[in-house]
Amino acid sequence: MNRVSAAQAAALLETGDEIALLDVREIMRFGRGHPLLATNLPLSRLEMSICDVVPRRATPILLIDGGDGRSELAAERLARVGYLDISIIDDGAPAWEAAGLGLIPEIEVPTKGFGAFARINGKPNFISPNELKAALESDEDWIVLDSRPKPEYTAGNIPGSIDAPGADVLRWFDDLVPDPNTKVCVNCMSATRGILGGLSLMAAGVPNEVRVLHHGTRGWLLDGHELERGAARFPAPVSRNAQASARKRAESIAGRAKLPRIDRATLNAWRADDTRTTYLFDVRTPDEFQAGHLPGARNAPDGSIIMSPDRYFGTLNARTVLADDDTVRATVTALWLAQMGWGEVAIYTGGIDGGGLESGPATDTSPPIPQANTIRPDAIRSALDSGEISVIDVGPSQDFVEAHIDVATWCLRPDLAEHVQNSGKPVVLTSRDGVAAHYAADDIRRALDIELQVLEGGIDAWRNADLPLASGEENMLSPRDDFFLASSERPGDQRQNIVDYLDWETGLLDDIERAGPVPYRNLIWA
Repeated sequence: MNRVSAAQAAALLETGDEIALLDVREIMRFGRGHPLLATNLPLSRLEMSICDVVPRRATPILLIDGGDGRSELAAERLARVGYLDISIIDDGAPAWEAAGLGLIPEIEVPTKGFGAFARINGKPNFISPNELKAALESDEDWIVLDSRPKPEYTAGNIPGSIDAPGADVLRWFDDLVPDPNTKVCVNCMSATRGILGGLSLMAAGVPNEVRVLHHGTRGWLLDGHELERGAARFPAPVSRNAQASARKRAESIAGRAKLPRIDRATLNAWRADDTRTTYLFDVRTPDEFQAGHLPGARNAPDGSIIMSPDRYFGTLNARTVLADDDTVRATVTALWLAQMGWGEVAIYTGGIDGGGLESGPATDTSPPIPQANTIRPDAIRSALDSGEISVIDVGPSQDFVEAHIDVATWCLRPDLAEHVQNSGKPVVLTSRDGVAAHYAADDIRRALDIELQVLEGGIDAWRNADLPLASGEENMLSPRDDFFLASSERPGDQRQNIVDYLDWETGLLDDIERAGPVPYRNLIWA
């Protein structure tokens, strides 16, 4: 493996060649400050995610950490999986900041920064929470469309609103808003998805007046209004007329933005080229995806790839192909990804029908799971009752909080060696399905030359055996650095936390400009 300075790494990122910048810290530490284009791929789940995020083994990879040596561990693991070109940034994030390159706090920063860019260049029309509440209580004809996925919508929405996440807002528009005189408000939690949803409709040329709710549901709460909880207003299956209208509007968007449109032959040729990375994402719903999708595609529904791109890809300057059944959702997604600067973005026009499709979940691309000695749930129960062993859960902390063996402790996988050495008794590892536990056992075998047992089938098998489970945050040996707290969930004055977050989001584009080159492009706004 190579070692490079922060300045050398920054220069490599500006060449325009394919490269991945992976920050291997846990998400809470990543969220305290990271390079703009870094993908968060922490040590705790590195091998389980890397083959999806960086599928081509020859891709140059830059690793950055907190200056604590975790990049070295990551490099060793990546080399074992077969990655060929790995460089470590000397002294990690502290050196990056010391070089004047800028670390930006929070997560989903490239997308939120683009939301600010879109606000300046697209010039959406905003409406304040107080103005919207008054409008909804008036005799005027208004509809509120929520641009977030179902779980966020049902957790708290503007009363009476309808859920239309991501590009669904354009695809279902004529069904949801048949009257051109109806006034439309698009909202999200704070800014980005509401702005992009509203601008999608404006770019499509819908005849209605379109507004974006300023500061979204957070602003609604700050102004003293109540959210509706548990709503279930979701669009019915799209009508043929609405779908045809949306498709025509999408074709117009693609033409104006000069977005490439490719057929099956081009897609196959791109995917056969082992000198380039080609991502293929199906942006339909999970049910549609599992019913039948293009071979090798991964599912990215509800605009999730826009808001959280590092969940899906880590190679910069790669090719990304978006697919759906009628090009509407693919076109809107491609418009935003291309303007965010995520490499070469193309729309697949071949549809999702006919033969040669795969069904079910996406193909598992992860490397073989390391072997370990396993123990059955019934055997571990008796050993626990007699105090012969201890159990450490190394899965995501949220899984542990939701359900864990009643006497188990939890720790981050990178912290495991210390606790194994201090245990004083044999240790059995577990996680929800056992996969993370197998990787952690392999870590200990390599680092300490100790063979640990793994609970066969993990917590899922324990539950299926009707053995007792507990929940909650007790017995946690590590800080929950793998779990990112939204502004409204953080300690302290909740209202002030939200105000501080909204202020940060408002000034984010300035912070990005100070940190280095801005990747965003204007393809559609005059």
